[in-house]
Amino acid sequence: MIRRYRPSDLKKAAEVFRAAFAAEPWNEDWTLELAETRINELMSAPQSIGYVSENNGAVQAILCGRKLTYLHGAEYVIDEFCVSPDIQRSGIGSAVLDHVSKELTGEGAAAMVLLTTRGYPSERFYIKNGFTASDTMIFMYRPIKNKECSNDKT
Repeated sequence: MIRRYRPSDLKKAAEVFRAAFAAEPWNEDWTLELAETRINELMSAPQSIGYVSENNGAVQAILCGRKLTYLHGAEYVIDEFCVSPDIQRSGIGSAVLDHVSKELTGEGAAAMVLLTTRGYPSERFYIKNGFTASDTMIFMYRPIKNKECSNDKT
């Protein structure tokens, strides 16, 4: 079942987040506490709308995003989206995106937007699900400390 995220989903969602980003190709070492903080921050804005896919009470996927006003209409900005590694490539991710697209279209959203790493499996997944790369937009990064972030792979 795919439904809107509830604050009571936080711990289970953080476990999925940790497991997904610990796997290849990300290999990121998120603590459960840090994953909970990240999800809580993303879901705390009034514009935040999240989704979970669950089966028998177990969270399988978590999508965190925000519906923001833009010139051509509301955009749903996907901040984080991950599927439990043991069920990736099962269709759950595509089902979540389809559900979100239909629900947000009904609420007047005009587009879904996101950032992902070029060349990673996530790029192929999003292309398969109707996303295209922009020729006119670039992702830019500026460290605000004297050293680079040790987790940055851009």
